[in-house]
Amino acid sequence: MPTFIPFILIAACLGLQMPSPSQAPTPATQAPVVLPLSRSLVARYINAIGGRVAIWDLESFTAHATIGIEGSDTKGELDLAFRNSGLMSIQLDLGALGKSQVGSNGAFAWEVTTTNSGERLEELIDPKEARERRRSLNWFELAIQINADTKSMKTIGPADFDGHPCWEVQKINRRGQEERIFIDRNSYLLRGIQIFDESNADQLDLTMSFRDWKRVKPLVLFHEIVISSMNTEMKVVFDSISLNKAPPDLFLPPDSIVSLIDSLKQQESPSVEKP
Repeated sequence: MPTFIPFILIAACLGLQMPSPSQAPTPATQAPVVLPLSRSLVARYINAIGGRVAIWDLESFTAHATIGIEGSDTKGELDLAFRNSGLMSIQLDLGALGKSQVGSNGAFAWEVTTTNSGERLEELIDPKEARERRRSLNWFELAIQINADTKSMKTIGPADFDGHPCWEVQKINRRGQEERIFIDRNSYLLRGIQIFDESNADQLDLTMSFRDWKRVKPLVLFHEIVISSMNTEMKVVFDSISLNKAPPDLFLPPDSIVSLIDSLKQQESPSVEKP
């Protein structure tokens, strides 16, 4: 397995460790105010993006985005497609650096990688690994489910984030990891999430800024996310988003993967002795 695709995904998407100083929230200089309950803020945010019923009714999601990394000539394109029952397709094209496609039909998961030399590698992967890729790159799911996996949550004060007056909410997840959530005080849209290092609670690990919120019926979704750390910034701009329009055949494995699946089924099926 070549290393360039995981490196890009980890370095650009997952392994960032320190935010750009311009991204750090600064306390708002205001008179003391009564802090709203965190669960009330989350409820108002969910209502602002369309409501729980609209979210529950979602069956599928597709999106196309361009990727740029500050200080690098690397440009890329990202295509995401998800559907209920664990169906997924993630295609990352980094031009001269190569391509990667991770998919799942709900029963099997696979990865097809094209290296910078043109070599094509195909393999079945653990469905758990595919789900990890989905969690890593499906920022929409992260944004919609900001209170998922919560052990405790409380509003700690007003703050400015990315140029917006916000309420800052401290979240501790079930692993004991701290997150900070920034909800706009006027629109109640999500403006940012900060995730702290699990091994060092004082070490900021990742900062995400959610921008350019627009209506994608029946929801309101961000169309730009900036991921900042180590004074490096990765910007992902979505130029196409659609809901409930992904056909099931979008998640069918390519023929080469079908052959691998058939071979695996033959290996796992019990042999039958001839009389």
